[in-house]
Order: sequence, then structure tokens, then C-alpha cells
Amino acid sequence: MKFTFISDTHSLHDRLALDSGDMLIHCGDLTNKGSLEDVESFANFIGKQDFRHKIVIAGNHDFCFEDDRANEAEQILKEQEIIYLNDSGIEIEGFKIWGSPIQPQFFNWAFNRNRGADISAHWDQIPDDTDILITHGPAFGILDRVMEGEKVGCRDLLDRVKQIKPKIHAFGHIHEDYGILEREGTIFVNACNVDRSYRLVNPPVSVRL
Repeated sequence: MKFTFISDTHSLHDRLALDSGDMLIHCGDLTNKGSLEDVESFANFIGKQDFRHKIVIAGNHDFCFEDDRANEAEQILKEQEIIYLNDSGIEIEGFKIWGSPIQPQFFNWAFNRNRGADISAHWDQIPDDTDILITHGPAFGILDRVMEGEKVGCRDLLDRVKQIKPKIHAFGHIHEDYGILEREGTIFVNACNVDRSYRLVNPPVSVRL
């Protein structure tokens, strides 16, 4: 199966060069500031793409998926047959997939949780038999380095990933560390399509399993 990952498109989705495949997965920050208009534009675009399955999680910019507009935002995706995951999972063609928008606290963005017990409560929900893990932010030390050199990923998420050992862990959030690497049997994908200056410069990442 061909999995194609995108992330942090920040309403620039219509500039993406998307091929075709079995499953298209967006790892959050599909909007700039969480407007329903941005969600509708995104859904209309993604709905036309040539993939059999389409999965989306939210990110810290996607406020409308966390506030009182959440039901409406989710319905917009549903109308285009886009699967939305929020600390939830789905099995597709034998692959068990789990998605979460949560990331460590950073100012007053959406889906922020304090490091430690607060955020671990979300990671504890990830089933042990997860094949494809989608989170908005990275685990600590894995494609999580910002321009200043600091590693800002979540240590608690790293601990859970080491326990689960998914086939793929895909994420975004850290624009500066786009890329793909394999470690201890897991393929890690930072699928950020924009750079630190919010220019859409990185292509989608495809992985075959």
C-alpha cells in the first residue's frame, strides 16, 4: 500500500503537487488560524484528489476543531469522505491507524497540553497494536530540531512510541526538520510542506508498506 503524507499546509493546499495512491494522510495545521472557510477550501481540494482513503488530524493552528465549531468543521470533512481522527483510530485494509492532534504546551495554541501527566494521558490511549501513528508533533529527538538547534519533541510520546513500535510514525509541526528516517524498525516522517517562513517548499512524502 502506498501512503502519502502531508502536513502544515496552512491553507496553501491548492499549491501541492499530489500524485495518486492508496492513502493520503494530513498530519495537522491545514488552516492558518482555524477558520471554517479554510477547512471548506481544504476539504474541497482534498476531496478531488486521487486516493482511495483520506485521513486528517488537526494541529495547533486548527482552532475550529477544538472550540464550539468543532462539529461543523468535522462535518465539512465528512461531506468530502475525509476521515477525521482525534485521539481515535480506524482500521483500513488491515492497517490499524491512530491519530492525535495533541502537542506540548506552546503559548495559547489549540490542542496544547502540559508535558508530563497531562499529555501522557493522551499517549496512553494509543493502542499497542497501532501500525500507523499520526500525531501533529514529533517525539523527542526525532526530526524535532528547530532553527535555534533545540530539540522540542515530546519525551512522553517517545516513550510510548518505543513501546508500540509502529510501522510508521508521521507528524509535522516543526517546519525546520522536514524529512524521513528509520529507527528501530519504525519509519519516522516529518511531513511539513512549509518551511519556517511559511513558504510551501517541501513535497509530499510517500512510503510503501
